[in-house]
Amino acid sequence: MDTTVLATMAPGGMAAAVVSAIADLPMIRRNPQTKRLEKVRDPIPGESLQAVDDYLASFEATGLRVAREPHEILAGDPALVLAVEGCDFLEGNLDRLDLLERRGVRSMQLTHYLVNETGDIQTAPPVHGGLTAFGADAVRRMNRVGIVVDVAHCSEDTVKGVVAATTRPILCTHANLKEPTHPDGDHPRYISLDYAHMVAGTGGVIGAWVAVLWKEGLAGLIRHMFRLIDAVGIDHVGIGTDLPAGAAREAMPDFSRHHEIAEALRRHGMTEDEVTKVCASNWLRVFRAVRA
Repeated sequence: MDTTVLATMAPGGMAAAVVSAIADLPMIRRNPQTKRLEKVRDPIPGESLQAVDDYLASFEATGLRVAREPHEILAGDPALVLAVEGCDFLEGNLDRLDLLERRGVRSMQLTHYLVNETGDIQTAPPVHGGLTAFGADAVRRMNRVGIVVDVAHCSEDTVKGVVAATTRPILCTHANLKEPTHPDGDHPRYISLDYAHMVAGTGGVIGAWVAVLWKEGLAGLIRHMFRLIDAVGIDHVGIGTDLPAGAAREAMPDFSRHHEIAEALRRHGMTEDEVTKVCASNWLRVFRAVRA
């Protein structure tokens, strides 16, 4: 974990940042032609769990506070919130969710760039036809132990299954709405209106995503935020930079520019209450509901 990036949290006005362990990192590579991440091999048994453990250890080694509960997120005292991208580490064992909850993990994506035993992904052909029975059990276990379910990277059919299984609000932490009239508007990780409405229908939140906005950068992030707000309402939109991935490496390589998001939203006519919702309280509402 790059501590120089974390050192910019306070100057950027950040009270908390969600940091993710990537369960399938050893098995994915960037395609030199498409520039997109793809699976290159299957995981070795135990490999994904080890990858998660290594990531979490690196976050713990930074010395920053880890916020395990919503009330531990405090202005002026930056903290980390632990997350995992991809449930590849489960290997049929739901008790590993309890183990990671006790470790402090509070948000978890079912999938990343590998189709795993929980369901299908956006960037590969479907295998399961949506959420699996095991995936539904994983969602219910996350609800029970207080881990936020994140459907980023999940196929639309997988999200349908998640919505049917969950009793808590969910997140789609980093995605933008499809935009057929825009040159880059059909990115495979963009979501449909139906997808967005399913997430919002649980009381959930979608994080507007900068990492693919190579030409637009921060201005594009703001533009996509307003597109999401128009689609699902102010209560269901947040920030999902995905830094330092992709275009975020140039547009928002650390947290020093995060205050510019709030400033841009004000310039576009948002009230202080609306700015607070998008920049903090929508996500906090989900976190509180799941931990309750």
